[in-house]
This record gives sequence, structure tokens and C-alpha cells, in this order.
Amino acid sequence: MPFRIERNDITKVHTEAIVNTANPLPKYGTGTDTAVYEAAGMAQLLAERKKIGIIERGQSAYTPAFNLQNTNGIRYIIHTVGTKWKDGQHGEIEIMRNCYRNSLQIAKDLNCKSLSVPLLATGNYGFPKETALNIALDEISKFLFENEMDIVLIVYDKESFQVSSKIFDGVQSFINDGPEITPIQSISIDDFVSQNKGGLNFQELLRKHIIDKGLDNPTVYKRSIIIDKKLFSKIINGHIPNKHSVMALGLALELDLQEYETFLATANFALNPSDMFDTVVKYCVTQKIYDVMQVDSLLFQMDLPCFND
Repeated sequence: MPFRIERNDITKVHTEAIVNTANPLPKYGTGTDTAVYEAAGMAQLLAERKKIGIIERGQSAYTPAFNLQNTNGIRYIIHTVGTKWKDGQHGEIEIMRNCYRNSLQIAKDLNCKSLSVPLLATGNYGFPKETALNIALDEISKFLFENEMDIVLIVYDKESFQVSSKIFDGVQSFINDGPEITPIQSISIDDFVSQNKGGLNFQELLRKHIIDKGLDNPTVYKRSIIIDKKLFSKIINGHIPNKHSVMALGLALELDLQEYETFLATANFALNPSDMFDTVVKYCVTQKIYDVMQVDSLLFQMDLPCFND
């Protein structure tokens, strides 16, 4: 479970650490900040926060989680200070990137195996929602490519979350237009079996795509987001994973639609035209949208299951 998006209250999650949007001064602010202090124990958390002093914008610091460890198993609260949106020309994007980078680095330094981080800057800070989401996904993706950690992006409500309107409108048109805009007919499992007698099996085709595209094993499973090193090793050695995992691997390999459907068929899966999850992923493949986090974001906004659900 390296990455997933979850609609939740940050004080209700069950990860080793959480990120809190903090006041730069050693006091608590409104909204989520107050909720975190109340859940952890107002007096003891505030006393610990005062020891840290001022946190500059874009910087992060941590405290124990106090009561949240007893109730949720949360050991640390990582406090990070963002900035308000002006026009994108006053360093605010880099400040928010630093909020993620520094918080993720602290979680790594604390040897955390799991972290919940809220979608930052979409509330009082007033960042454009699409910009805020892109910052979050980009920084988390970069971190996960170099590090092993389970990261949950927490979204408090749907109003704070927005993918690219171009992509969202495109998938809606794809769904409404149906097969008319699909350039290649879908491959059924029965058709594939009859055509592929003596052909490559799933593992052989996976290895072939990795070699043909000049990739290596770590790049592929890290791109997939939902597959870790241990599971990928099992897959390479004969294990057939579930359909979502195969679909994520196909995206990681950046296959075209025909290659993608053939890849699924070797694992005895096929895209189901009546399944909205499959339809959205199919649209992404046709548009060469291969970033699994971006696809997950689109699924999440459409109230569909995500890859890790």
C-alpha cells in the first residue's frame, strides 16, 4: 500500500505519523489545527510545540502525538507551515513544495513506515485546487520513487479536491461517447487465448516489455505505486496478482491500448466496458496518462474505487 487517497479526518487515521497544517507561532490555529490539538491533548501538545518556537513558512518540525498514540497508534505529529496564495509569482508554490519535502524527510528520519498527509493549502491559504493537488502528487511521487513508505493523502471533503478540468471533461466525453472514439477494438480473453497459443505468458511478457522499453524492475514497481519490492519479486517468479495490480503495472510500462489489453489478457483479465473503473483507466491509456497517482486522483474525484481500494 505505498500510496492511496482517502477521504477522512486527519485525527481519525491509523498511521505512524500525521502532518498538521500549523501556525508559524507556538499556538494553535483554527480548523484542523485545533482538532489535532484537541485529539492529542491540548495542554501537553501546546507545551511541546512551545519548545520548538517559530516555524518558518515551508519548514516542518515534529512532536510526540500524545493521546493520538493511545487511540490511533499515531506516534508523531509533523507540524508544517504553509503560505497564502497570491498569484503564483511570489514563491508560494516552492514554499508549499518545501512543506511536503520537509515533512516527508522528517517522517523518513523518524523511520516511519506510514504517514498521513492532508492535501495542503486548499483551505484558508486559498491555493487553486488543481495547483495544490499537483504539488502534493508531484512531491509524494518523487519521494516514493526513492524511499519505501506507505503514504495516505487525506482529503477532508470533496470541495477541496480538483483534478485537471481538461482531463475530467475528457473522460466524461469518453464515457458519454462510448466505443465510437475508441481506436482499437477491445480484446476478449477468449479471443486472446485462441490467438496466443504457444505465445508469451504473463511473466514473460512483463519481462519483455521491461527490456523493450529500457526499464528496470525497481522503476516499474515504483511507478505502479501500489506494488512494493516484495510483491514484485513474487510476480516476476510466477505469482499472478489481482486485476488492479496488473492494470497498474500496465500503466507503469506505458503500454498503448492494444499492448495494454494483451498484457491484461495474459493474466486472464480484460477491460470490462460496463465497469466505470475500467473505462476511466482505458481513457487514460488512450490519452497516454500513465501516472498512477494522476489516474487515482481522477478515479477519486469521480467517486470510484481507487487502485488501492
